[in-house]
Amino acid sequence: MLSIGKDWNPDEDRQLNALCELLTKTHSKEKVLVFTQFADTAYYLTEQLKKRGVTHIESVTGDDENPTGFAQRFSPHSNQKTEIAKSGQELRILITTDVLSEGQNLQDAHIILNYDLPWAIIRLIQRAGRVDRIGQKAEKILCYSFLPEDGIEAIINLRRRLTQRIEENANVVGSDETFFDGDPINLADLYNEKSGILDGEDDDTEVDLASLAYQIWKNATDANPELNKLIPDLPNVIYATKHNDEAPEKEGVIVYTRTSEENDVLAWVDNKGIIITQSQHTILKAAQCTPDTEPKYKLEHHHELVKKRN
Repeated sequence: MLSIGKDWNPDEDRQLNALCELLTKTHSKEKVLVFTQFADTAYYLTEQLKKRGVTHIESVTGDDENPTGFAQRFSPHSNQKTEIAKSGQELRILITTDVLSEGQNLQDAHIILNYDLPWAIIRLIQRAGRVDRIGQKAEKILCYSFLPEDGIEAIINLRRRLTQRIEENANVVGSDETFFDGDPINLADLYNEKSGILDGEDDDTEVDLASLAYQIWKNATDANPELNKLIPDLPNVIYATKHNDEAPEKEGVIVYTRTSEENDVLAWVDNKGIIITQSQHTILKAAQCTPDTEPKYKLEHHHELVKKRN
């Protein structure tokens, strides 16, 4: 492969040329976050784009000691690093592997490009979640994806393999925890975002769950600042009830647990002990209360009931 590729000419790289046009013409003044599967691709793209005169661009991979530093340079306002914007260190374009697909605030931008197709489809949601966060000021988030050319597709059958992977996911996860609404097999629509994967509240997806939980908390504390002191002073275990107006046929209990991997999760269980859902998004929405929410039951002798159940 090295022998065959030794005369590689980046000027004839049509995918690179398409990326360059998008960055210098289609979105010449806007921030763009570019995701790729591979560190070598990130380095290659950054090097070639710099040679073509593209400025305020850097790449970040798992080999970098401080990926968050690049995130702050790319999105200083959402990271409360406004001094970076004033220092001339701010980036307009950031090319990254999935090292930045989770746990980073990048919502100074609203444009994402998937330079290659992620094998784990859920990565699309995680990547978009970096900009689809509280503080995003753009009305629309744009998600571009490059699909392999027909010649490459004929060789590696990538779309067929991804189609099979999506079908396997659907069989394992089941109807309650679908990855995407609509027909999950139309990959062209999937990667060009015609299927509405990332539309937010209309989909029961796990897009940026931390931001959703934070917004619920912020709305509550803005309405009643005393909660900032009241909640931390509560005991570790408390019990509460509310009417299930949205789905009364799914009456049950929401319980908190911690997995063996130290992940905090919620589960919604019916009165027969059968799990209704483990969708964290659905459960948070169901549990969300307003200041005038009335309890459904008064829990008397609850500790005795728990002991009896154990």
